[in-house]
Amino acid sequence: MTMVESISSEVSQYFSVLRGASVEYIALALVTYYVSVLLYALRWRLILRGIGREAPMGELVKAIMASIFMNNVTPMSRGGGELLRIAWVSRRVNIPAGMSAVSIVYERILETIPVMVLFLVGLTYFSSEPAVPVAIGAAGIALIWIKWDSFVRVSLRVFRTEATPEELKRITALRSLHNINLAAVGLSSAVWVLDVVRLKLITLAFGLSLSWGLVAVVSVANLVLGLMAFTPGGIGIIEGGLVGTLIHFGLPSTLAVSVTLLERLVSYVISSAVGFLVLLTSGGVEIWRALRSQ
Repeated sequence: MTMVESISSEVSQYFSVLRGASVEYIALALVTYYVSVLLYALRWRLILRGIGREAPMGELVKAIMASIFMNNVTPMSRGGGELLRIAWVSRRVNIPAGMSAVSIVYERILETIPVMVLFLVGLTYFSSEPAVPVAIGAAGIALIWIKWDSFVRVSLRVFRTEATPEELKRITALRSLHNINLAAVGLSSAVWVLDVVRLKLITLAFGLSLSWGLVAVVSVANLVLGLMAFTPGGIGIIEGGLVGTLIHFGLPSTLAVSVTLLERLVSYVISSAVGFLVLLTSGGVEIWRALRSQ
């Protein structure tokens, strides 16, 4: 058999496996993905409310969906999407750019708590001494928390935005709003749980019965690959890493590739298409052009 024939045979196997995937589980995986988007929007709304700003859920959902498209087509993880979110609420809801920028940074800080838990689960599979990297990560988070006022000022400089003394006071006061912090951490945790559930549904679409612990580990690997990727949407890096991880845990290469392709169909291809439609139909193109001209 020639190399071309061999490749053709492998591709045919992949498509054969994909055609046999359960449509019901794929639909549930899609629903799970967009429930996560709603939770992201709710978390953002709570944090904005904590700094004295109200924003309609509809605008926040559209901003997040459009930002997903921008993240998927610009280099570096979340490179263009976060800037679009800042500009979106600034123009649509009249929230100062400095306040929206720090609200997004604050989201990321609170998000690290469930991510650290997932990361710890992953380390128990890959490392015999997971305590060291976890301790380093926890120390970094604690330092940001302790030096929150300084971190806010640095964040404003990074995003090249300004805040009035009153706005700065509200932003720095976020740390003391325990109810909002607990709710935001709870929503962040729910989002990452849904990520694990989505991956579980995708594996079930192929009739696989992987343990929840193993699915959580693969989800952590997917998360880390996304954060490390420097290509638009992590193209090539995420796929290769996810296939390698699945093969490492015993999946045949055909199934590993098929699971990866279906996961990326949901989290990259369809999400990019929906985000692009939102960008076109909701005035996002004008916002992005104005942002690029600054």
